[in-house]
Amino acid sequence: MSGTGTCSDIRVELGVYVLGAIAPADRVKVVRHLAVCERCREELAELAALPALLRRLPAACASEPKAPGAAWTDERSEAGRQRLDGGRRRAKRKTVLVAAAVTALAGVAGSGWAWQLSSSGSGSGAAAVALTTAKIGPVTVLANDKGFTLYWFEPDSATASRCTGSCAVHWPPVAGPVTARTGLGGEVGTITRPDGSIQATYDGHPLYTASLDTAPGQARGNNLDVSGGTWHEVVVSGSPAPPTGSSPSVSYGY
Repeated sequence: MSGTGTCSDIRVELGVYVLGAIAPADRVKVVRHLAVCERCREELAELAALPALLRRLPAACASEPKAPGAAWTDERSEAGRQRLDGGRRRAKRKTVLVAAAVTALAGVAGSGWAWQLSSSGSGSGAAAVALTTAKIGPVTVLANDKGFTLYWFEPDSATASRCTGSCAVHWPPVAGPVTARTGLGGEVGTITRPDGSIQATYDGHPLYTASLDTAPGQARGNNLDVSGGTWHEVVVSGSPAPPTGSSPSVSYGY
């Protein structure tokens, strides 16, 4: 794919995107496309139940198939056949997307991008990432499971993200759900982003990483006034340094 991608290309990726197992480069292309394509956003909304569908696949495969012709009981009229055909087309489209997601998951599992399904069959179906902390100068900040600093955005609210489009490329939202490791404290939650994806929150702040941070332990995005507002590292303990009053020059690198 290139640019924002075509609808046919993006739809192949939607299943993996909604599961949170998509590679970073492909995720950027999907987010850019969803920002300009209402039809694909509607397709994404239809896939909201994909994790539950995947959990039910083993049971569905084990079930006995219906006898040939049994499904045609109510198809004696032309209208009945048309309704059934429409339902079959919708089911086929969803089956193709599920199959594409399963295939992609199998392909990326070896490189660490596997998305685990809940064995209990309850909850969201995702194995939640555990938030951790990192020590940066005099403060302890919230970090993801890779040790990268997490940020909050002043224009956001507890229920909505104001960072979309190119902003979300430079400040990737943290996919939900997440958990807080023992002793961390704070309240974790989720919101639904404008593109239908799920974003993690901490103490009422939607969470992001920064493309400026290239290694754990960095906080290059702290106190930057860019993308329509000011960004702050999520402080768990300690007293953060006050803003200098002017934002440093920013180069996103692309």
